[in-house]
Amino acid sequence: MAADDVIMTEEAQAPSPLDLETILEEYRHRQMIEHLTGPVISVIVHLMILTVCFFFITSTPTKRIDDVEVTIEELKIKELDQKVIKELEKIEQRVEDVVPTVERPDLPQDVVADEVSSPDNFSDNMAGTDAQVDISGILDIKPTATPLKLSSLFAGRTNEGRSKLLRTGGGTAVTEATVLRSLRWLMERQNADGSWSQTQQVAMTGLALLTFLAHGESTTSKECGATVEKAMKYLTDRMNAASGFLGDAGGGQSGLYAHGIATYALSEAYGMTKIPSLKPAMEKGLKIIIAGQQSRGGWDYGFAKEARWDLSVSGWQIQALKAGFIAGADVPNLLEAIEKSINFAKKVAYANGRFGYSSAGQGSWGMTGVGTLCLQLLGEGNSTEAKSGSKSINEDCPPINWNDPNRATPGFDTYGWYYLTQAMFHAGQSYWRKWNAQFSTEFLQNQKPDGHWEPPPSKKPATTEYDPIMNTCFCALSLQVYYRYLPTYKMPKAVTTTSTALDLDDKGSGGDDSGLRIE
Repeated sequence: MAADDVIMTEEAQAPSPLDLETILEEYRHRQMIEHLTGPVISVIVHLMILTVCFFFITSTPTKRIDDVEVTIEELKIKELDQKVIKELEKIEQRVEDVVPTVERPDLPQDVVADEVSSPDNFSDNMAGTDAQVDISGILDIKPTATPLKLSSLFAGRTNEGRSKLLRTGGGTAVTEATVLRSLRWLMERQNADGSWSQTQQVAMTGLALLTFLAHGESTTSKECGATVEKAMKYLTDRMNAASGFLGDAGGGQSGLYAHGIATYALSEAYGMTKIPSLKPAMEKGLKIIIAGQQSRGGWDYGFAKEARWDLSVSGWQIQALKAGFIAGADVPNLLEAIEKSINFAKKVAYANGRFGYSSAGQGSWGMTGVGTLCLQLLGEGNSTEAKSGSKSINEDCPPINWNDPNRATPGFDTYGWYYLTQAMFHAGQSYWRKWNAQFSTEFLQNQKPDGHWEPPPSKKPATTEYDPIMNTCFCALSLQVYYRYLPTYKMPKAVTTTSTALDLDDKGSGGDDSGLRIE
Protein backbone atom coordinates (compact mmCIF):
# COMPACT_ATOMS: atom_id res chain seq x y z
CA MET A 1 0.00 0.00 0.00
CA ALA A 2 1.24 3.30 -0.87
CA ALA A 3 2.20 5.80 1.74
CA ASP A 4 -0.58 8.09 0.79
CA ASP A 5 -3.08 5.34 1.35
CA VAL A 6 -1.70 4.69 4.84
CA ILE A 7 -1.99 8.31 5.80
CA MET A 8 -5.54 8.48 4.58
CA THR A 9 -6.45 5.37 6.52
CA GLU A 10 -5.02 6.76 9.85
CA GLU A 11 -6.79 10.03 9.30
CA ALA A 12 -10.04 8.16 8.69
CA GLN A 13 -9.61 6.16 11.94
CA ALA A 14 -8.70 9.18 14.21
CA PRO A 15 -11.60 10.64 16.18
CA SER A 16 -12.94 13.92 15.12
CA PRO A 17 -12.69 17.02 17.35
CA LEU A 18 -16.34 16.67 18.20
CA ASP A 19 -15.84 13.14 19.45
CA LEU A 20 -12.93 14.28 21.65
CA GLU A 21 -15.05 16.94 23.22
CA THR A 22 -17.77 14.42 24.01
CA ILE A 23 -15.32 11.98 25.56
CA LEU A 24 -13.81 14.74 27.71
CA GLU A 25 -17.22 15.81 28.89
CA GLU A 26 -18.13 12.28 29.94
CA TYR A 27 -14.86 11.95 31.82
CA ARG A 28 -15.48 15.16 33.72
CA HIS A 29 -19.02 13.98 34.55
CA ARG A 30 -17.74 10.74 36.03
CA GLN A 31 -15.13 12.58 38.06
CA MET A 32 -17.76 14.92 39.47
CA ILE A 33 -20.04 12.04 40.43
CA GLU A 34 -17.18 10.25 42.16
CA HIS A 35 -16.27 13.38 44.15
CA LEU A 36 -19.85 14.18 45.14
CA THR A 37 -20.90 10.71 46.22
CA GLY A 38 -19.25 10.88 49.67
CA PRO A 39 -20.55 14.33 50.66
CA VAL A 40 -24.03 13.57 49.42
CA ILE A 41 -24.17 10.40 51.50
CA SER A 42 -22.91 12.35 54.53
CA VAL A 43 -25.54 15.04 54.08
CA ILE A 44 -28.27 12.41 53.82
CA VAL A 45 -27.10 10.69 57.00
CA HIS A 46 -26.96 13.98 58.98
CA LEU A 47 -30.43 14.89 57.73
CA MET A 48 -31.73 11.60 58.99
CA ILE A 49 -30.12 12.16 62.41
CA LEU A 50 -31.56 15.67 62.65
CA THR A 51 -34.98 14.34 61.69
CA VAL A 52 -34.84 11.72 64.46
CA CYS A 53 -33.72 14.31 67.03
CA PHE A 54 -36.44 16.67 66.01
CA PHE A 55 -38.98 13.89 66.41
CA PHE A 56 -37.90 13.13 69.97
CA ILE A 57 -37.73 16.77 70.96
CA THR A 58 -41.09 17.75 69.57
CA SER A 59 -42.75 14.58 70.80
CA THR A 60 -41.74 15.11 74.55
CA PRO A 61 -44.91 15.88 76.52
CA THR A 62 -44.94 19.25 78.28
CA LYS A 63 -45.45 19.12 82.05
CA ARG A 64 -48.14 21.30 83.41
CA ILE A 65 -47.13 23.72 86.10
CA ASP A 66 -49.89 24.48 88.51
CA ASP A 67 -50.51 28.04 89.46
CA VAL A 68 -49.02 29.15 92.82
CA GLU A 69 -51.14 31.38 94.92
CA VAL A 70 -49.21 33.95 97.00
CA THR A 71 -50.81 35.87 99.82
CA ILE A 72 -49.23 38.75 101.72
CA GLU A 73 -50.10 39.25 105.35
CA GLU A 74 -49.19 42.26 107.41
CA LEU A 75 -46.62 41.54 110.12
CA LYS A 76 -47.83 42.60 113.52
CA ILE A 77 -45.10 44.18 115.60
CA LYS A 78 -45.49 44.02 119.35
CA GLU A 79 -44.69 47.29 121.05
CA LEU A 80 -41.94 47.27 123.66
CA ASP A 81 -42.82 47.78 127.25
CA GLN A 82 -42.22 51.34 128.40
CA LYS A 83 -39.82 50.16 131.11
CA VAL A 84 -37.72 48.40 128.49
CA ILE A 85 -37.71 51.52 126.29
CA LYS A 86 -36.52 53.66 129.19
CA GLU A 87 -33.71 51.21 129.96
CA LEU A 88 -32.63 51.25 126.32
CA GLU A 89 -32.61 55.02 126.31
CA LYS A 90 -30.40 55.06 129.39
CA ILE A 91 -27.95 52.70 127.74
CA GLU A 92 -27.84 54.84 124.57
CA GLN A 93 -27.03 57.90 126.64
CA ARG A 94 -23.96 56.35 128.22
CA VAL A 95 -20.71 57.71 126.90
CA GLU A 96 -17.90 55.20 127.33
CA ASP A 97 -14.34 56.37 128.03
CA VAL A 98 -11.61 55.50 125.60
CA VAL A 99 -10.21 52.23 126.96
CA PRO A 100 -8.18 49.35 125.52
CA THR A 101 -10.04 47.22 123.04
CA VAL A 102 -10.72 43.79 124.48
CA GLU A 103 -13.46 41.27 123.96
CA ARG A 104 -16.68 42.59 125.38
CA PRO A 105 -18.32 39.73 127.24
CA ASP A 106 -22.02 40.44 127.14
CA LEU A 107 -24.05 39.59 130.19
CA PRO A 108 -26.72 37.34 128.63
CA GLN A 109 -30.31 37.17 129.76
CA ASP A 110 -31.40 34.31 132.01
CA VAL A 111 -32.04 31.84 129.23
CA VAL A 112 -32.09 29.04 131.76
CA ALA A 113 -34.38 30.78 134.22
CA ASP A 114 -36.91 27.97 134.08
CA GLU A 115 -34.22 25.45 134.95
CA VAL A 116 -33.30 27.18 138.17
CA SER A 117 -36.67 28.49 139.28
CA SER A 118 -37.23 25.53 141.57
CA PRO A 119 -34.69 24.16 144.09
CA ASP A 120 -35.85 20.69 143.17
CA ASN A 121 -34.08 21.04 139.82
CA PHE A 122 -30.65 21.75 141.21
CA SER A 123 -29.41 18.24 141.87
CA ASP A 124 -30.67 17.04 138.49
CA ASN A 125 -28.77 19.78 136.67
CA MET A 126 -25.45 19.48 138.48
CA ALA A 127 -22.55 17.88 136.62
CA GLY A 128 -19.47 16.36 138.18
CA THR A 129 -15.96 17.08 136.96
CA ASP A 130 -14.88 14.83 134.11
CA ALA A 131 -12.47 12.25 135.51
CA GLN A 132 -10.38 12.51 132.35
CA VAL A 133 -10.16 16.29 132.37
CA ASP A 134 -6.75 17.74 131.60
CA ILE A 135 -6.48 21.53 131.79
CA SER A 136 -2.80 21.65 132.63
CA GLY A 137 -2.04 23.11 129.21
CA ILE A 138 -3.94 26.33 129.84
CA LEU A 139 -1.60 27.16 132.70
CA ASP A 140 1.29 27.88 130.32
CA ILE A 141 0.76 31.61 130.57
CA LYS A 142 2.90 34.66 131.16
CA PRO A 143 2.19 38.13 132.49
CA THR A 144 1.93 40.97 130.01
CA ALA A 145 2.51 44.69 130.19
CA THR A 146 1.24 45.30 126.67
CA PRO A 147 -1.67 47.78 126.47
CA LEU A 148 -4.66 47.15 124.22
CA LYS A 149 -4.30 43.41 124.52
CA LEU A 150 -6.24 40.95 126.66
CA SER A 151 -3.50 38.51 127.57
CA SER A 152 -3.93 34.77 127.80
CA LEU A 153 -3.93 35.19 131.58
CA PHE A 154 -7.55 36.26 131.30
CA ALA A 155 -8.64 33.91 128.51
CA GLY A 156 -11.02 32.15 130.88
CA ARG A 157 -13.00 35.36 131.35
CA THR A 158 -14.08 35.74 127.73
CA ASN A 159 -17.40 34.32 126.55
CA GLU A 160 -15.68 31.43 124.79
CA GLY A 161 -13.25 30.82 127.63
CA ARG A 162 -15.97 30.71 130.27
CA SER A 163 -18.02 28.20 128.31
CA LYS A 164 -15.03 25.91 127.81
CA LEU A 165 -13.77 26.05 131.38
CA LEU A 166 -17.24 25.64 132.87
CA ARG A 167 -17.55 22.30 131.09
CA THR A 168 -13.97 21.36 131.96
CA GLY A 169 -14.24 22.13 135.66
CA GLY A 170 -17.73 20.79 136.34
CA GLY A 171 -19.80 23.97 136.14
CA THR A 172 -23.14 24.12 134.35
CA ALA A 173 -25.60 26.57 132.84
CA VAL A 174 -27.30 26.56 136.23
CA THR A 175 -24.20 27.74 138.11
CA GLU A 176 -23.64 30.45 135.50
CA ALA A 177 -27.24 31.65 135.68
CA THR A 178 -26.84 31.88 139.46
CA VAL A 179 -23.77 34.08 139.01
CA LEU A 180 -25.59 36.35 136.55
CA ARG A 181 -28.41 36.94 139.02
CA SER A 182 -25.92 37.90 141.71
CA LEU A 183 -24.19 40.39 139.39
CA ARG A 184 -27.49 42.07 138.58
CA TRP A 185 -28.38 42.23 142.27
CA LEU A 186 -25.06 43.94 142.98
CA MET A 187 -25.58 46.38 140.12
CA GLU A 188 -28.88 47.51 141.59
CA ARG A 189 -27.30 48.21 144.98
CA GLN A 190 -24.29 50.25 143.96
CA ASN A 191 -24.14 53.67 145.58
CA ALA A 192 -24.12 56.80 143.45
CA ASP A 193 -20.40 57.34 144.12
CA GLY A 194 -19.56 53.85 142.81
CA SER A 195 -19.22 52.13 146.18
CA TRP A 196 -21.23 49.50 148.01
CA SER A 197 -22.31 49.45 151.69
CA GLN A 198 -22.69 52.33 154.11
CA THR A 199 -20.11 51.34 156.70
CA GLN A 200 -17.48 49.29 154.83
CA GLN A 201 -17.39 50.97 151.45
CA VAL A 202 -13.77 50.22 150.55
CA ALA A 203 -13.84 46.51 151.39
CA MET A 204 -17.27 45.87 149.87
CA THR A 205 -16.44 47.83 146.72
CA GLY A 206 -13.24 45.83 146.33
CA LEU A 207 -15.11 42.52 146.69
CA ALA A 208 -17.85 43.61 144.29
CA LEU A 209 -15.33 44.80 141.69
CA LEU A 210 -13.47 41.47 141.96
CA THR A 211 -16.78 39.69 141.35
CA PHE A 212 -17.47 41.62 138.14
CA LEU A 213 -13.88 41.27 136.92
CA ALA A 214 -14.00 37.52 137.56
CA HIS A 215 -16.81 37.31 135.02
CA GLY A 216 -14.80 39.26 132.46
CA GLU A 217 -16.74 42.49 132.87
CA SER A 218 -14.86 45.72 132.21
CA THR A 219 -15.68 49.35 131.43
CA THR A 220 -16.54 48.28 127.88
CA SER A 221 -19.20 45.73 128.88
CA LYS A 222 -22.63 46.61 127.55
CA GLU A 223 -24.65 45.90 130.68
CA CYS A 224 -22.08 46.21 133.44
CA GLY A 225 -19.68 48.77 131.98
CA ALA A 226 -20.94 51.77 133.93
CA THR A 227 -20.99 49.79 137.18
CA VAL A 228 -17.42 48.61 136.74
CA GLU A 229 -16.18 52.06 135.72
CA LYS A 230 -17.68 53.76 138.77
CA ALA A 231 -16.25 51.11 141.10
CA MET A 232 -12.77 51.53 139.60
CA LYS A 233 -12.97 55.30 139.94
CA TYR A 234 -14.13 55.09 143.55
CA LEU A 235 -11.23 52.84 144.62
CA THR A 236 -8.71 54.80 142.57
CA ASP A 237 -9.80 58.11 144.09
CA ARG A 238 -9.77 56.68 147.61
CA MET A 239 -6.33 55.14 147.19
CA ASN A 240 -4.85 58.33 145.71
CA ALA A 241 -6.35 60.45 148.50
CA ALA A 242 -5.30 58.18 151.36
CA SER A 243 -2.29 59.26 153.37
CA GLY A 244 -1.70 55.68 154.49
CA PHE A 245 -3.53 52.43 154.04
CA LEU A 246 -7.22 52.45 153.19
CA GLY A 247 -9.63 51.83 156.03
CA ASP A 248 -10.57 53.31 159.35
CA ALA A 249 -8.81 56.49 160.42
CA GLY A 250 -5.99 55.68 162.82
CA GLY A 251 -5.50 52.12 161.62
CA GLY A 252 -8.52 50.23 162.95
CA GLN A 253 -8.70 46.48 162.74
CA SER A 254 -10.82 46.38 159.59
CA GLY A 255 -8.55 48.79 157.73
CA LEU A 256 -5.99 46.24 156.64
CA TYR A 257 -8.67 43.94 155.26
CA ALA A 258 -10.04 46.84 153.25
CA HIS A 259 -6.62 47.88 152.00
CA GLY A 260 -5.65 44.38 150.87
CA ILE A 261 -8.99 43.75 149.16
CA ALA A 262 -8.96 47.14 147.40
CA THR A 263 -5.36 46.71 146.20
CA TYR A 264 -6.21 43.21 144.99
CA ALA A 265 -9.17 44.57 143.01
CA LEU A 266 -7.18 47.46 141.50
CA SER A 267 -4.40 45.05 140.50
CA GLU A 268 -6.80 42.73 138.70
CA ALA A 269 -8.53 45.71 137.09
CA TYR A 270 -5.24 47.05 135.73
CA GLY A 271 -4.11 43.58 134.68
CA MET A 272 -7.29 43.10 132.64
CA THR A 273 -7.68 46.54 131.08
CA LYS A 274 -4.31 48.33 131.27
CA ILE A 275 -6.20 51.57 131.91
CA PRO A 276 -3.33 53.95 132.76
CA SER A 277 -5.07 55.73 135.65
CA LEU A 278 -5.31 52.47 137.60
CA LYS A 279 -1.58 51.78 137.73
CA PRO A 280 -0.47 54.53 140.16
CA ALA A 281 -3.24 53.62 142.61
CA MET A 282 -2.38 49.93 142.36
CA GLU A 283 1.32 50.55 142.92
CA LYS A 284 0.67 52.85 145.86
CA GLY A 285 -1.39 50.13 147.52
CA LEU A 286 1.31 47.52 146.89
CA LYS A 287 4.06 49.74 148.31
CA ILE A 288 2.07 50.19 151.51
CA ILE A 289 1.55 46.42 151.80
CA ILE A 290 5.25 45.73 151.30
CA ALA A 291 6.24 48.40 153.82
CA GLY A 292 3.86 46.90 156.39
CA GLN A 293 5.09 43.31 156.05
CA GLN A 294 6.60 41.80 159.17
CA SER A 295 10.14 40.46 159.14
CA ARG A 296 8.80 36.89 159.24
CA GLY A 297 6.67 37.55 156.14
CA GLY A 298 3.18 37.99 157.63
CA TRP A 299 0.94 40.93 158.49
CA ASP A 300 -1.12 42.05 161.47
CA TYR A 301 -3.85 44.61 162.14
CA GLY A 302 -2.71 48.15 161.50
CA PHE A 303 0.54 46.86 159.96
CA ALA A 304 1.81 46.19 163.47
CA LYS A 305 5.33 44.80 163.58
CA GLU A 306 4.98 43.11 166.96
CA ALA A 307 4.98 39.41 167.80
CA ARG A 308 1.37 38.77 166.79
CA TRP A 309 0.66 37.65 163.25
CA ASP A 310 -2.70 37.16 161.50
CA LEU A 311 -3.16 34.66 158.68
CA SER A 312 -6.63 35.97 157.82
CA VAL A 313 -5.32 39.51 157.29
CA SER A 314 -2.22 38.18 155.54
CA GLY A 315 -4.27 36.22 153.00
CA TRP A 316 -5.59 39.39 151.37
CA GLN A 317 -2.19 41.03 151.24
CA ILE A 318 -0.74 37.92 149.57
CA GLN A 319 -3.51 37.84 146.97
CA ALA A 320 -2.88 41.53 146.25
CA LEU A 321 0.88 40.96 145.83
CA LYS A 322 0.27 38.08 143.43
CA ALA A 323 -2.26 40.02 141.34
CA GLY A 324 0.01 43.07 141.26
CA PHE A 325 2.99 41.05 140.04
CA ILE A 326 0.95 39.47 137.25
CA ALA A 327 -0.43 42.89 136.25
CA GLY A 328 3.12 44.15 135.76
CA ALA A 329 3.44 46.47 138.77
CA ASP A 330 6.76 48.29 138.95
CA VAL A 331 7.26 48.27 142.71
CA PRO A 332 10.59 47.81 144.53
CA ASN A 333 11.00 44.63 146.61
CA LEU A 334 7.82 43.03 145.24
CA LEU A 335 9.51 39.69 144.55
CA GLU A 336 11.19 39.70 147.93
CA ALA A 337 7.85 40.34 149.66
CA ILE A 338 6.34 37.38 147.79
CA GLU A 339 9.18 35.09 148.83
CA LYS A 340 8.85 36.19 152.47
CA SER A 341 5.11 35.51 152.39
CA ILE A 342 5.80 31.97 151.14
CA ASN A 343 8.08 31.33 154.10
CA PHE A 344 5.48 32.80 156.45
CA ALA A 345 2.68 30.56 155.16
CA LYS A 346 4.86 27.48 155.57
CA LYS A 347 5.82 28.42 159.12
CA VAL A 348 2.19 28.73 160.29
CA ALA A 349 1.33 25.22 159.03
CA TYR A 350 1.36 22.37 161.52
CA ALA A 351 1.86 18.60 161.50
CA ASN A 352 -1.87 17.90 161.76
CA GLY A 353 -2.43 19.45 158.33
CA ARG A 354 -3.98 22.60 159.76
CA PHE A 355 -2.90 26.25 159.63
CA GLY A 356 -3.00 28.64 162.55
CA TYR A 357 -4.96 31.89 162.65
CA SER A 358 -2.76 33.88 165.01
CA SER A 359 -1.17 31.13 167.09
CA ALA A 360 -0.06 27.56 166.65
CA GLY A 361 -2.79 25.08 165.75
CA GLN A 362 -5.67 27.43 166.63
CA GLY A 363 -7.02 28.12 163.17
CA SER A 364 -10.44 27.21 161.79
CA TRP A 365 -11.01 25.19 158.63
CA GLY A 366 -11.28 28.50 156.85
CA MET A 367 -7.75 29.40 157.93
CA THR A 368 -6.50 26.07 156.64
CA GLY A 369 -8.06 27.06 153.34
CA VAL A 370 -6.27 30.44 153.46
CA GLY A 371 -2.85 28.92 154.17
CA THR A 372 -3.24 26.17 151.59
CA LEU A 373 -4.44 28.53 148.87
CA CYS A 374 -1.72 31.12 149.54
CA LEU A 375 0.94 28.49 148.95
CA GLN A 376 -0.84 27.18 145.87
CA LEU A 377 -1.21 30.58 144.26
CA LEU A 378 2.45 31.38 144.87
CA GLY A 379 3.57 28.22 143.10
CA GLU A 380 4.12 26.08 146.22
CA GLY A 381 1.20 23.72 145.78
CA ASN A 382 3.48 20.70 145.88
CA SER A 383 5.10 21.71 149.13
CA THR A 384 4.62 19.45 152.12
CA GLU A 385 2.57 22.12 153.89
CA ALA A 386 0.17 22.70 150.99
CA LYS A 387 -0.33 19.00 150.28
CA SER A 388 -0.94 18.32 153.96
CA GLY A 389 -3.50 21.11 154.10
CA SER A 390 -5.30 19.83 151.00
CA LYS A 391 -5.39 16.29 152.38
CA SER A 392 -6.78 17.36 155.74
CA ILE A 393 -9.52 19.47 154.10
CA ASN A 394 -10.49 16.60 151.83
CA GLU A 395 -10.58 13.99 154.60
CA ASP A 396 -11.59 15.84 157.74
CA CYS A 397 -13.33 19.14 156.91
CA PRO A 398 -17.08 18.87 157.56
CA PRO A 399 -19.20 19.08 154.40
CA ILE A 400 -21.00 22.33 153.74
CA ASN A 401 -24.35 22.43 155.49
CA TRP A 402 -25.84 25.85 154.95
CA ASN A 403 -28.67 25.49 157.42
CA ASP A 404 -26.68 24.13 160.35
CA PRO A 405 -27.24 26.73 163.10
CA ASN A 406 -24.36 25.56 165.29
CA ARG A 407 -21.97 28.23 164.18
CA ALA A 408 -20.09 30.67 166.32
CA THR A 409 -19.18 33.38 163.80
CA PRO A 410 -21.86 34.95 161.57
CA GLY A 411 -20.72 35.56 158.03
CA PHE A 412 -17.58 33.46 158.45
CA ASP A 413 -18.93 30.48 156.56
CA THR A 414 -19.01 32.01 153.09
CA TYR A 415 -15.62 33.61 153.75
CA GLY A 416 -14.11 30.27 154.72
CA TRP A 417 -15.84 28.45 151.86
CA TYR A 418 -14.40 31.04 149.45
CA TYR A 419 -10.89 29.87 150.37
CA LEU A 420 -11.69 26.18 150.77
CA THR A 421 -13.33 26.04 147.34
CA GLN A 422 -10.29 27.48 145.61
CA ALA A 423 -7.89 25.30 147.60
CA MET A 424 -9.78 22.15 146.58
CA PHE A 425 -9.93 23.28 142.95
CA HIS A 426 -6.14 23.50 142.89
CA ALA A 427 -5.53 20.35 144.92
CA GLY A 428 -6.38 17.83 142.22
CA GLN A 429 -9.32 16.46 140.31
CA SER A 430 -10.43 13.81 142.82
CA TYR A 431 -10.45 16.36 145.64
CA TRP A 432 -12.27 18.83 143.44
CA ARG A 433 -14.96 16.43 142.23
CA LYS A 434 -15.88 15.59 145.81
CA TRP A 435 -15.97 19.24 146.90
CA ASN A 436 -17.74 20.55 143.79
CA ALA A 437 -20.55 18.02 144.07
CA GLN A 438 -21.68 19.34 147.44
CA PHE A 439 -20.54 22.98 147.62
CA SER A 440 -22.24 24.13 144.42
CA THR A 441 -25.53 22.46 145.30
CA GLU A 442 -25.61 24.19 148.70
CA PHE A 443 -24.85 27.57 147.15
CA LEU A 444 -27.44 27.20 144.40
CA GLN A 445 -30.20 26.10 146.73
CA ASN A 446 -29.66 28.98 149.15
CA GLN A 447 -29.53 31.92 146.77
CA LYS A 448 -32.49 34.23 147.21
CA PRO A 449 -34.85 34.72 144.25
CA ASP A 450 -33.55 38.26 143.68
CA GLY A 451 -29.96 37.00 143.32
CA HIS A 452 -28.31 37.62 146.71
CA TRP A 453 -27.29 35.42 149.63
CA GLU A 454 -28.02 36.04 153.28
CA PRO A 455 -25.56 34.76 155.90
CA PRO A 456 -26.12 31.14 156.89
CA PRO A 457 -27.95 30.79 160.21
CA SER A 458 -25.75 31.06 163.28
CA LYS A 459 -25.85 31.01 167.06
CA LYS A 460 -24.77 34.66 166.80
CA PRO A 461 -27.07 36.20 164.20
CA ALA A 462 -25.39 38.74 161.93
CA THR A 463 -26.55 42.31 162.29
CA THR A 464 -24.28 44.30 159.98
CA GLU A 465 -25.76 46.04 156.97
CA TYR A 466 -22.98 44.83 154.65
CA ASP A 467 -23.48 41.10 155.32
CA PRO A 468 -25.72 40.49 152.26
CA ILE A 469 -23.17 42.23 150.01
CA MET A 470 -20.22 40.35 151.48
CA ASN A 471 -21.95 36.97 151.35
CA THR A 472 -23.15 37.55 147.79
CA CYS A 473 -19.62 38.41 146.63
CA PHE A 474 -18.02 35.41 148.35
CA CYS A 475 -20.64 33.01 146.97
CA ALA A 476 -20.44 34.40 143.44
CA LEU A 477 -16.63 34.35 143.47
CA SER A 478 -16.73 30.73 144.64
CA LEU A 479 -19.08 29.78 141.80
CA GLN A 480 -16.74 31.54 139.35
CA VAL A 481 -13.77 29.38 140.37
CA TYR A 482 -14.13 27.39 137.14
CA TYR A 483 -12.80 30.27 135.04
CA ARG A 484 -11.54 33.11 137.26
CA TYR A 485 -8.36 31.61 138.67
CA LEU A 486 -5.86 32.01 135.81
CA PRO A 487 -4.62 35.56 136.39
CA THR A 488 -4.51 35.09 140.13
CA TYR A 489 -3.32 31.60 140.84
CA LYS A 490 -0.49 30.87 138.44
CA MET A 491 2.86 32.38 139.31
CA PRO A 492 5.22 33.16 136.43
CA LYS A 493 8.17 30.76 136.16
CA ALA A 494 10.58 33.47 137.21
CA VAL A 495 9.18 33.28 140.74
CA THR A 496 7.82 29.74 140.94
CA THR A 497 10.25 27.48 142.78
CA THR A 498 8.30 24.25 142.31
CA SER A 499 5.83 22.92 139.77
CA THR A 500 2.36 24.38 139.39
CA ALA A 501 -0.21 23.94 142.12
CA LEU A 502 -2.92 22.67 139.81
CA ASP A 503 -1.83 19.03 139.81
CA LEU A 504 -4.54 16.91 138.21
CA ASP A 505 -2.76 13.68 139.10
CA ASP A 506 -3.31 14.42 142.78
CA LYS A 507 0.39 14.71 143.55
CA GLY A 508 -0.49 17.88 145.40
CA SER A 509 -2.29 17.67 147.63
CA GLY A 510 -10.45 33.66 164.77
CA GLY A 511 -10.20 37.08 166.37
CA ASP A 512 -12.85 39.32 167.96
CA ASP A 513 -12.90 42.13 165.39
CA SER A 514 -14.75 45.39 165.93
CA GLY A 515 -14.85 46.32 162.29
CA LEU A 516 -15.09 44.11 159.23
CA ARG A 517 -15.53 40.62 160.66
CA ILE A 518 -14.46 37.90 158.25
CA GLU A 519 -12.60 35.43 160.49
